[in-house]
Amino acid sequence: MQKTNENLIDKSRGKVDILLSFGADQELDTSLNKLIIFQIAKYRTHMHQIECELKSYEIKYNLTSKEFFHRFESGMLGDAADYFEWSGLYENILLYKERIHSLEAALKK
Repeated sequence: MQKTNENLIDKSRGKVDILLSFGADQELDTSLNKLIIFQIAKYRTHMHQIECELKSYEIKYNLTSKEFFHRFESGMLGDAADYFEWSGLYENILLYKERIHSLEAALKK
């Protein structure tokens, strides 16, 4: 996997270098911004789907996902299968929020 990523990065750098040498810096920046915006939208769609699943757990256990996660991580809850599923879903939300934040920061550069 690491080797594959390195190969992709090398190929991409080569393409970026060629585009920049031909004066396509504005087009490259515009294309990258569009790609970032697309990825943000994709993460938001996934988050919405996950939030619908989280809502069912929140209703079932009368607890917000944030509060549940805090209690679960600190060992205050048991090890029911629902809890592991709920925790995994909430971790995905946290991951997507982090990625969206990073991508939005990249757009501002």
